[in-house]
Amino acid sequence: MNFTYTEDQLAIKDVADKIFRNMAADDQIKVCFSEDKPFHKALWKTLGESGLIAATLPAEVGGSEMGMTELSLIIEGQGASVAPIPFIETVVECAMPIAQFASTELQQRVLSSVSAGDAVLSAVRPYDGLQDLQPLTVKADGENWVLNGVSALVSYAPLANGFLVVAHNDAEKGGTFWVGYCDANISGLSQVKQNSTTSEAVAQLTFDNVVVAASDVIAVDEKANELIEWQAQRTYAAIASQQIGVLKDGLRRAAEYTTERKQFGRPLSKFQAVAQQAADAYMAIEALRGVCWRALDDIDSGRDAALSARVAKFWVCEAGHIAGHIFLHIHGGIGQDLDYPLHRYFTWAKRNENYLGASIKQSVALGELIKADPEKVAI
Repeated sequence: MNFTYTEDQLAIKDVADKIFRNMAADDQIKVCFSEDKPFHKALWKTLGESGLIAATLPAEVGGSEMGMTELSLIIEGQGASVAPIPFIETVVECAMPIAQFASTELQQRVLSSVSAGDAVLSAVRPYDGLQDLQPLTVKADGENWVLNGVSALVSYAPLANGFLVVAHNDAEKGGTFWVGYCDANISGLSQVKQNSTTSEAVAQLTFDNVVVAASDVIAVDEKANELIEWQAQRTYAAIASQQIGVLKDGLRRAAEYTTERKQFGRPLSKFQAVAQQAADAYMAIEALRGVCWRALDDIDSGRDAALSARVAKFWVCEAGHIAGHIFLHIHGGIGQDLDYPLHRYFTWAKRNENYLGASIKQSVALGELIKADPEKVAI
């Protein structure tokens, strides 16, 4: 096995790392999170101008048509800086599915501004929580479609220019889905601000007889199911890449802190218990890295990544819990201080752990996949 990155991949990583290093230092990120709607707009624009936002998008909309492995290097850099930009939300969850499944007209209308760093997109899914809210459903009305229902905790919704919407296709049918695009200012769509674990801008969206034109419909029924699975696999791999960056930098900060902080006349890093805790965190992060690489390779090689992507998301949860709590614990009380940057790494780790389903949900999905096809795990 050869885990060496190519020269082109290393060049992309170098560009991304330089941008994040220059524009997403701790003091700059602190300023962003002091705003009502945290968003590093200048960083987003710079990433667009450098071509990194459009790395995986078609050339026709300003993209470079690269793979998930290249994209993962950019996303890992974002995770290491915990920069409040919607890279996964806009690129992986929305722009890439639009590029893969939508009409050329819709691609041109939506993706060019995304590539330039001038627009933000966010994914909307049917509400899947404990509150008794109206499910997000759609019904055909002649050539158009009508959306009704609620979707909660939509990332970057207050800043979004448009949404990739997944809805139940006519609740009376059951089990089928619909995917379409909605502008943020479409008639009948309203937002209510919500609070998030990481302080990122999120909102609850309510669709009240929102009319979606046929030209903005992307996929229905079986094609919609295909899109949703395609989107999920890439989103899980992207979250894993981001989590690697979050945890790796959180642990790096813990190593630096314990080297400088002294107790009983010697650095904390010299205590065996501290070293063992740090080693456990490191092993968890490397386990996540290994399964993430497998998912990325499956996706870029055109193999079925249903299993490997969910294994990666499971390890996002496991490594996030193990390493996140360890680097917070090693820091002691200062890790809880909101003026100190470490708390953001912990909240991001927890956010990634729970986003699109925590470990139990992933375990159930993995069990169902293996039960349906035991050969997936045959040695």
